[in-house]
Amino acid sequence: MHQLCSEFGRITRLDILTAMHEGTKQAICFLRMERPEQEQQLMKTLGVGRFGGEVVFVLNLNAPVTTEDTGPSSQWADSDLY
Repeated sequence: MHQLCSEFGRITRLDILTAMHEGTKQAICFLRMERPEQEQQLMKTLGVGRFGGEVVFVLNLNAPVTTEDTGPSSQWADSDLY
């Protein structure tokens, strides 16, 4: 996410929720940039929107589904990359 968004500025907050949707593992990423103008340009360029005030991406992960994925359909993942 940091590499993908770097051309728009620095990410100041990033929260990632992993989920299973129709057999596909996904990452739902909520982020904030340093300035609202950066967020607007990012959303316009990448075609993403907002949810609860945060810029939100939904990415399909190319990870195979395992037996460990039979638990809850979503979970929060910590990110300390910023």
